Amino acid sequence: MLTGSDIPAGLSDGVRALFFKSLESAPGQYRKLAMVLPSSQSRETYAWLSAVPGMREFVDERQPYGLGEHSFTIENKTWESTIQVERTALEDEQYGQIRLRIQSLAEAAARHKEQLVFELVRDGFNARCYDGQPFFSNAHPASGGTVSNRGDEELSSAALQSAVSRMARLTDERGQPLGILADTLVVPPELEWKALEIVSSPLDPDGSGNAANVLRGRLEVIVSPYLTDPDDWFLFCTKGALKPLILQERTSVEFRGPDSGLAGEEAFMRDRLLYGVRARYNAGYGLWQLAFGSKVS
Repeated sequence: MLTGSDIPAGLSDGVRALFFKSLESAPGQYRKLAMVLPSSQSRETYAWLSAVPGMREFVDERQPYGLGEHSFTIENKTWESTIQVERTALEDEQYGQIRLRIQSLAEAAARHKEQLVFELVRDGFNARCYDGQPFFSNAHPASGGTVSNRGDEELSSAALQSAVSRMARLTDERGQPLGILADTLVVPPELEWKALEIVSSPLDPDGSGNAANVLRGRLEVIVSPYLTDPDDWFLFCTKGALKPLILQERTSVEFRGPDSGLAGEEAFMRDRLLYGVRARYNAGYGLWQLAFGSKVS
């Protein structure tokens, strides 16, 4: 049976350090759109969204706002990924190959959070948020009626300008502007070059002549392969403390390998080692007011 003493000195510690270094350095665009919130139980209920009023003059007495009338729950899920390394790879000192697979394991763990968040964006035209409406909807309940954060126009400079203005016009329960300034455009790979042209070109991509491009430098572009409809595009406000989406973390990513006692029977019966990761988390919708989606059909 393979024991800890059979694993070369320093390899286990080095593999563990390599894993967490690779995990930390992996791209994390999801943090731009999602606020990462800790969780202390199997599920968390959020009733505070859209419940903070703006400032008012202190005339007679305070007018406290309680929690919002709407709430929703995000239930944590358990995730894992495991790789196997043949014992012969250790005997033949193929440490470089082992380290490469550990790096790939870390990248897969980081990429999964990216996937969860951007799949929320993708599904937002149907999946419901805290007010019972789809995240991108024409009928979000609001004081005196309904409000829309959904469009149906193809991506263009004019459509973007209209969406930016619509988001800026959103108000709170007292009718005061929420101060929403869109700063991030999210598109599928098929729209990458069009999006970059719109936000980077010195001249208006939609116009003729020498009209200046008023969107130049105004928006950051994020391209996600998890957006599967080639024509849909999304606009977000990401600068505030609250963000459009939520990534809820119950247990951070754990890394385990042969040095932590997982190798015994597997190594003896099948002549291989196991390295794996485990974590508990999930993602959900936050404030629809901070997002706009255009479903082109």
